[in-house]
Amino acid sequence: MTVREFVGRQHAMLARPAEIGQEQTIENLGHSSMRRRYLVILSVFCATYALADDDPLASLKKGQPKDVSELIDRLVGCNHWTGEEPYDAERKQEISSAIADLKCARLAKDEAAARKRYANEPGTIKALQQARETSF
Repeated sequence: MTVREFVGRQHAMLARPAEIGQEQTIENLGHSSMRRRYLVILSVFCATYALADDDPLASLKKGQPKDVSELIDRLVGCNHWTGEEPYDAERKQEISSAIADLKCARLAKDEAAARKRYANEPGTIKALQQARETSF
């Protein structure tokens, strides 16, 4: 899953309207307010992303095999999501879902396999190292 696909999926999840007929309690208003904040932040991120190259990781992935490009996306995504704070149950679920989708639990094993496979390609090893140190 690329960063663009992931961001699009997160945007769709956050933008869904409240259930028709749902009572607007103080608790619901808090969630809608939080959604608005996320949408604003996501919109700024997407605008910045659109103004840059198609992919903010394009320079790292340029010339890399497809499996390495996908691994770079996962490394950066896992760096981001594992550093996020689960300040409420909804956020905790969002983080857990992202970590599962990116297969962060097996990331070290996949990275080690790629480093072994491409051990004689210093550009690939350098790109993997830079991705390991990158987060959004």
